[in-house]
Amino acid sequence: MWTLSRIALYPVKSLDPVFVEQAEVLPGGGLAWDRQYALFDADGKVINAKKQATIQQIRARFDLAGQTITVSAPDRDLAAEQFVLSENQPGLAAWFSDYFDQRVTLKSNTSTGFPDDLEASGPTIISTQTYEELARWFPGISVDELRLRFRANLEFAGDLPFCEDRLYNQLDPPVLFRAGAVTFAGSNPCKRCVVPSRVPTTGQTDAQFMKTFIRKREETFPSWGVLSLFRNMYRLAVNTRLHELPEGQPPRIQCGDTLEILSR
Repeated sequence: MWTLSRIALYPVKSLDPVFVEQAEVLPGGGLAWDRQYALFDADGKVINAKKQATIQQIRARFDLAGQTITVSAPDRDLAAEQFVLSENQPGLAAWFSDYFDQRVTLKSNTSTGFPDDLEASGPTIISTQTYEELARWFPGISVDELRLRFRANLEFAGDLPFCEDRLYNQLDPPVLFRAGAVTFAGSNPCKRCVVPSRVPTTGQTDAQFMKTFIRKREETFPSWGVLSLFRNMYRLAVNTRLHELPEGQPPRIQCGDTLEILSR
């Protein structure tokens, strides 16, 4: 049994996180506010950090209770502006349009958000011990910066590095685990993109990051990992999907909840 220690939400896809003590679990399995908004170009294609490294130079602060976002771009000399997400989306879209020098629209999805993995749209999960191990691999990168690079939703205090790799199987039935009163199914180790190799606040890429990560992942691959699910070793954290919600009030998970594996 492990303990949930940190919850990170990303209200606008690819922008800064907000760390909360508790979060509502949506019927689709995602967390309320997580990737609820996303930016799209004139062709209807999502603008994210995979495609646009400059999005990482935008700073965003969120007040979820007030439903506001404050955005700034110091490197572009764009002063901070605050917008009410529920009321001033055209104004916020105009700010992003100025920043990207193209027409940008802001879309909202309060049911599922805009997850990368549509088959496993629950929160991504990782252990603190894994981040600490990565910090040993990359001495110049702190645990806090690694959190911003890998952008997992749930972090728990486990027992060993990569213990989250116990949360998936190669075949059905899936591994079930409970966080608080909500039961999730582990899906697969999360395939990583170029984003973790970049400095989170500038978008500058470290050409050696991916190579070093893959080499160290091969050297330290745990006995409980399912090697056949790793087409390459550039995978970290676990994608999940909702298995069961409790009856009654809107379900929430919160820091301090016990995380218990129910089946393997």
